[in-house]
Amino acid sequence: MLWGYANGWYPEFLTRDEDKLYAKLKFLLDHDLQETGVLLEEVAERSVRERDRLGAFLRDNDLHLTPTVWFDYLNADEGEARRQTEEIAAALRTCGPLMRAQSVMTYAGAGHRFDRNPPVEEKIERICRSIEPLAALCHELDMPLMIDTQGDFYSTDFVHMCERVPHLYIHVDTANIFWACERIRPAFERMAPHVMGTHWRDERVSIGNRKPRGVLLHNCVTGQGDVPLRELYPVLLEEAPAPDRLVMQLEMFGPPEMEAEECLRQSLAFIRSMREENE
Repeated sequence: MLWGYANGWYPEFLTRDEDKLYAKLKFLLDHDLQETGVLLEEVAERSVRERDRLGAFLRDNDLHLTPTVWFDYLNADEGEARRQTEEIAAALRTCGPLMRAQSVMTYAGAGHRFDRNPPVEEKIERICRSIEPLAALCHELDMPLMIDTQGDFYSTDFVHMCERVPHLYIHVDTANIFWACERIRPAFERMAPHVMGTHWRDERVSIGNRKPRGVLLHNCVTGQGDVPLRELYPVLLEEAPAPDRLVMQLEMFGPPEMEAEECLRQSLAFIRSMREENE
């Protein structure tokens, strides 16, 4: 299992290098973390010399990068989907090993299940059709493809995608379950057998001002909000298809009245205590 950091990247977290990617990696080292995400092209577009330097830095410090890839799954025709998949394949073959990537992240990027453009059943089918060759490619490279939950679809929709597409997995954002208007634990338990990675994120809920009803989400210290992370962690260890390969990305947006460094300190302390309880 890799513990890393995804967001938010407060300016004070990125002071150790002028190159933003190296600043992130040095932040990981400072806080005993091992992984962060990066757009695949951010590595692929570097020179061969720069890629070799990056690979050596990752290897020497036991760090990992998880590439994010995407194309317009919803609207790409068969030829365009094939072309885009081949481009991603070439970049992953070149960069994946030096990034020490254990998996690859993507997202639907197709609007919302209720926007009716097109109807949700057609939308999911078109996403699955486009993404299937990419999932097969990532499986071949031993870097499983994970689709990130962004509050755009229900947990049942993501599970259906995984059942429809061989070798597709879920990268679950724990707080985005709220955005899909679902109860956290049942939705998480539904997705857990397909989860290979997470945005391990907390939020505090208050009654919203939308009519006739709604909620507001507020940033908070990880472990002090309304996402039952301490309860979800053992579920994930029990149900995930490969617990030893999980990529666990802390995603932390602190309350405005708290300094980011203090919020990070408390959030990491919570994660350590949660892990110790399950050793």
